[in-house]
Formats: sequence, C-alpha cells, structure tokens
Amino acid sequence: MEQNQFEGLEEIEVTDVKSEEEVKGLKEYEKLLLAERDRNDYEKALNLIKFGCFEQKEETTMDYSKFEKINNGKKYKGLYSLYRNLETMQLLFIAELVENNKGDEDERKDMKPYAYDVIYLEQMDDETYKAVCHAGKNNVSNSLSTLVICADIFAILTWVLTLVTIIVAIIAYTDAGYKGAQLLINLLVQPATLFGFSVVLIPLIVLMHIKYKKYKEQ
Repeated sequence: MEQNQFEGLEEIEVTDVKSEEEVKGLKEYEKLLLAERDRNDYEKALNLIKFGCFEQKEETTMDYSKFEKINNGKKYKGLYSLYRNLETMQLLFIAELVENNKGDEDERKDMKPYAYDVIYLEQMDDETYKAVCHAGKNNVSNSLSTLVICADIFAILTWVLTLVTIIVAIIAYTDAGYKGAQLLINLLVQPATLFGFSVVLIPLIVLMHIKYKKYKEQ
C-alpha cells in the first residue's frame, strides 16, 4: 500500500473514508488534506496518461466496492471518473458505456452500462513518478524548442521577402513613372497580402515565445 504523504492524519486512514457521512464527521483540516490529496491524484493521473503510463481495457463487470471515487468535480474527457483501488491504491479512470453514450448526462445515469472502459494507470513511487514527469517534460520541451526555432526562421524569411518585395515594387513603380500618392497606393495594393501576413505573424510569434517561456518555468 502506498504510504500516506499527509502528516497530521495519524488518527484516520484516508483510504477508509468512502461515504459522505464519514467525510462530514472529519475535522476541517482533515477535509482540506483529503481534498488536496484528491487534487494531487487527479493531476498525477492526467500526467501518467500524458506520458503513456497506462493500460486501457474494456471490462464487462466492475466491482465498485473495491474502489473509492475521487470526487473533485472533474471528469477526464467528460466521461471518465477517477477511482482509487482501496487495496492497492492504484488509480484508474472508469467510463460507463451505455447505448446512448452521447446523450444527456442525467439520461445516461438511468441506463445500465453494457461495459466499462477502464484506464489502468501505472503504479510507481514518488521518485519514479517525478523522474517520468521530468523526462516527459524534457522531451516535450525539446520538441517545442524546435518548433519555436522553426517559427522564428520562417518569420525572418517572411519579413525579408516582404522587404525585398517592397523594395522591388518601389524601383519598378518609380521607373514606370509613378509618384506620390499613386506610388503609395500601388505599394499598398500589390504586396498587400504578403505584408498583411507579416503583420499577423508578429503577435503570433511573440505569443508563442511567451507560452514557451511559461511552460519552461512550470
């Protein structure tokens, strides 16, 4: 059984808290610790899926007495509820499959599931989990870094091409005898598409750099 990480809960076993009545009988700080544990487990479950640490199966029956539902008001993909195995502490997502799985939620509750789509998440200690997250984020970060560099190169080439196009247009229209307002109008009309694309590209590149910086700081 996975060791309880929350200090100050010596008098209760958090894995034994299953009913609303039992939760109501807890002290406020105990409720806060349980809520924080559930939040951390939900975040951990999402990370394990993100990094491929899971096995997905379709089960014909499920014994819910073996599980504790993690009530955090969220469902993965709007269908999967998170549960904790009371014996092994393994986390798993369960989606009840009904005939009209895309219908209204209240309507689906009244229908008996014909099967259960279950995502079994890998069990690992905190040290292994942190190592997996670190390795996974590094791989994603490297991919994002390459994407940002490619975007920068593309932006520079676009701006250079835009500048060259404007210079060539100025020379061509000057040689053709265009002057003043007439020259300005032709310069705005002819390379307008390329110039407009360059203008739109600037805030997108800046936004990409901001998002990438925030991701690295997380």
